[in-house]
Amino acid sequence: MAQVNFRIDDETKRQAEELFAQMGLTMSSAIMVFIRQSINERAIPFKVQARDPSARPMSELLQRIDDVEHGRNCHYHDLLEDDKAGARPRSKSPRTSRRSRRTVA
Repeated sequence: MAQVNFRIDDETKRQAEELFAQMGLTMSSAIMVFIRQSINERAIPFKVQARDPSARPMSELLQRIDDVEHGRNCHYHDLLEDDKAGARPRSKSPRTSRRSRRTVA
């Protein structure tokens, strides 16, 4: 019998093992199911497609918003490029955060 080794990050492995255990499978048996199904279908048994390059992960967008609000990692020309793409800039000054523009009543 052949042996296959591959690398995977610890968190992904933990999540996969937890999921497979709920299904009564080991990591090895789950991978075997995938391989057997791929052979049966003569294809990968689920849709695989390239990620939309214009789509950003939510965490990246939230970090970008926080950076803009706090005047970090943001340049005026970046805001103009975002505006051309349909997004409205939050500030015309890259060094001025929304919080610093607020007035105290």
